[in-house]
Amino acid sequence: MLVNERKPPQLIIKDGEGERRFQISKDVTTIGRSAENDIEVGDLSSSRRHCQIVRQGARWEIVDLESRNGTLVNGILVMQKELAPGDLIEIGRTRLFFHEENVPSGLPTLRLDTAYFLDPLAGLPQEGQVEALKRERELFLRILEIVKLLNTKRVLKDVLGSILECILDITACEHALVLLKDDATDAFALRAFRKMESGLAGREAELVARMLVPLLIETGHALICTDADRDERFLGLGEMADLAPRSFLCLPLLVGDETIGMVYVDNHHEEGELGEHHLRLCEILAAQGAVAILNARLFEENRRRERELEEAKAKLEKVTTELKAQIMCKAETLDEAVRIATGAARPAFVHSYDEIVTASPRMYKVLEMVDKVAESSVPVLVEGESGTGKELVARAVHFASPRARERFVSENCAAIPANLLESEFFGYERGAFTGATRAKPGLFELAHNGTLFLDEIGDMPLALQSKFLRVLQNGELRRVGCNKTVKVDVRIISATNQNIRELVRAGRFREDLYYRLNVITIVLPPLRERPEDIPLLIAHFLGKIAARTGQPVKALASETLQLLQCYEWPGNVRELHNELERLAALGAEEIAADLVGENIRKAGASPARHAGRPLKDIVKLAIEEIEEDVISATLQEQGWKKTTTATLLGISRPTLDSKIEKYRIRRSR
Repeated sequence: MLVNERKPPQLIIKDGEGERRFQISKDVTTIGRSAENDIEVGDLSSSRRHCQIVRQGARWEIVDLESRNGTLVNGILVMQKELAPGDLIEIGRTRLFFHEENVPSGLPTLRLDTAYFLDPLAGLPQEGQVEALKRERELFLRILEIVKLLNTKRVLKDVLGSILECILDITACEHALVLLKDDATDAFALRAFRKMESGLAGREAELVARMLVPLLIETGHALICTDADRDERFLGLGEMADLAPRSFLCLPLLVGDETIGMVYVDNHHEEGELGEHHLRLCEILAAQGAVAILNARLFEENRRRERELEEAKAKLEKVTTELKAQIMCKAETLDEAVRIATGAARPAFVHSYDEIVTASPRMYKVLEMVDKVAESSVPVLVEGESGTGKELVARAVHFASPRARERFVSENCAAIPANLLESEFFGYERGAFTGATRAKPGLFELAHNGTLFLDEIGDMPLALQSKFLRVLQNGELRRVGCNKTVKVDVRIISATNQNIRELVRAGRFREDLYYRLNVITIVLPPLRERPEDIPLLIAHFLGKIAARTGQPVKALASETLQLLQCYEWPGNVRELHNELERLAALGAEEIAADLVGENIRKAGASPARHAGRPLKDIVKLAIEEIEEDVISATLQEQGWKKTTTATLLGISRPTLDSKIEKYRIRRSR
């Protein structure tokens, strides 16, 4: 029934304290747990500033204020929604009914009074009305549950399954299916099907549904048939008689004026099983289902685009890194290579991380993770190849955490003899074993209130793993030779270059301990995957070596720099550091290429570094390398007598001079 009166807006609030009314007199009325709100809600599920009701001319809207648990209107999670009289607002367990009268002329609203709910009962004998009303109430509650359920679904398959299961519950039909329109072809395709245990295979139901699509699109309204054999609307469809549905219900899935699909249910054995009460409830379900389908499609489309964006970003980063590496390999000086590597600004992190030398996007992601985990005390597992800087990252986590003022204790599990592991970790009392002349605290006690870093955790013996797990679980330990327990509060950061999951499967590492240690995982990329860091690390290590020895920072010949930049460094940063220590010890003010390790020089001459170049460029480069070697060797043999060398090589003296300059060939002293 439509009416045109409306009283001043009110909220009827029902919570644990009973029922109260609130007159909405302001343009913006705030609701939340804080006493600063216009309406204070004591529900623990509400946020301090949960939502607000806003006047928009003659209308009222509810706006969620990014609350923790969300705002529901009539069972639907909303961010912003226009309110209508009778709307139920749910904030946790608190219910607020929007009540408004004095409707301006021409703005009709639906009066949900007793007469409205009793309309479906017309024609029923009095004794049957109570039972019918109970069934109606149960079905409406079921719809409310399903609507809430639909709003939690994000995957289209799950949404369609929930719609069909609900509609079978309501109608008790044999078959239910959903056809959805393909945006590209406008064809309707079967996307979900359900049947009762006694139902047929369902191919007939799909064929009937497809016959009804044009009629459904034309009318835009639901179609209900209680007896297909006698219904004049479908007598012209001869194929339907062959498929023999006795009764069916066909519902459009509408988004605005567009039919995006249809829901179809039928019975093949009984006519008259579907009625108007089914139609009303199923129309509500179809309306909510259409919105849920649209949301699921948008969600899946967003997920797909996010994946494509991430893939494109990863490809772009890879191409940028490779291009930067190629450019750096052509740099003549270390300063030039560093300038190329640090072209982009370093992101702003919560902490400085000055000890970690990097310009790599891969390492920036590692530092972002360190920022996130530093404030907590959860265990961290650092994975990466040997020499990638796992302990450096562990120190970064510790010194960025609230434990920074306490000790950072580091130990390599592979470096301690198996028979000493227990006493090293847990400590021992005087006289606990031969040679124990005094008590000694273990690593856990030394790291109390701080951080214990365990490198090569995969090498810990199984016998010790169970005792180690007990300390992590209870925060208690016993020294060797003592029955007294000691309380410890230690953050564990472990590291490994092994695949711990494979060790667990092989029975060499306890699964429960693995899950205790692997709360947060940080994976360090190898140096070959971050070539932009090579010139930065070279400059960093050469500077440290110079500061330690008191000598000027040594320079690198351009060929030396290119060899170091193009090498893949299987030993990662540690191998690069060791190579630079050796070169600084052997080299003069400028480190020549012939001092570079033989394995690096051989790798620099291998065909692999030419991969991806045009064939003519590879041939040209190979010829130039051979030419350079021949000229250099001949000059050395002839004691740098250029005229004699030119004659032997069959070239003119000016040509020889130009090639010496081109290849930067220098006379060794």
